[in-house]
Amino acid sequence: MKPVDAHCHLNFERFDDDREKVVERSKKELEFVVNAGSNMETNKKALKLGENYPGFIIPNLGLHPTYTNDFNQLAEIKQMIREEDPVAVGEIGLDHYHVKRDKFQKKQKKVFRKMLELAEELDKPVVIHSREAEKKVFEIVQKYSIPEIMFHCFNGQPELAEKAAEENIKIGFTTQVLYSNRAQELAKRIELDNMLLETDSPFLYRGDRNEPLNVKESVEKIAELKQVKREEVVEKTTRNARNIFHES
Repeated sequence: MKPVDAHCHLNFERFDDDREKVVERSKKELEFVVNAGSNMETNKKALKLGENYPGFIIPNLGLHPTYTNDFNQLAEIKQMIREEDPVAVGEIGLDHYHVKRDKFQKKQKKVFRKMLELAEELDKPVVIHSREAEKKVFEIVQKYSIPEIMFHCFNGQPELAEKAAEENIKIGFTTQVLYSNRAQELAKRIELDNMLLETDSPFLYRGDRNEPLNVKESVEKIAELKQVKREEVVEKTTRNARNIFHES
């Protein structure tokens, strides 16, 4: 069994010069990767990557909370999700780190709720961004019947992560776990049965461009932190990724 990168952005411009090489490296070492869209343009690119690498790059379609200039695309993106039938809706959510103005935070919440309503209607998992809005996001998702939820790149309080895990929400651990004391402490507290591994490529890799293959380093670090074999980390996190993204 191989690891899975449950959240990345291979559709972003920083991969334009060597995307094929990055994917080929990943295919040798990973079972599959999940590529999240952020707006209409990146959703289209995510779909194209899924077509180019069927069974390996799994596209999600969403509307990122920091893309406030694209909130007018909501109806089009919802229609795209209906037509394209991705395995999950995402990346969606709230972001109170980059978006401070109350007017835009209210718009974020409205868009987030609309996307959750769609996911509930279509019975699809969701991939959630929740930077500095983790508690609010948790309160909101509790009001919807969503089959599977991933808290991508969770940076909230450990107690909230544990509470979310009790509700069968999966906690995404990025490559921050290689250098962040907060992420390392959280990794010690969250059971492997509730973890997903992700890179959030091209971000979150010690200042360098990240890529999906680096999720292997996270496997080693989490095994060290939890004092278990790397094979157990891979087995459980890959099983979780298969379950949420319906990959056999």
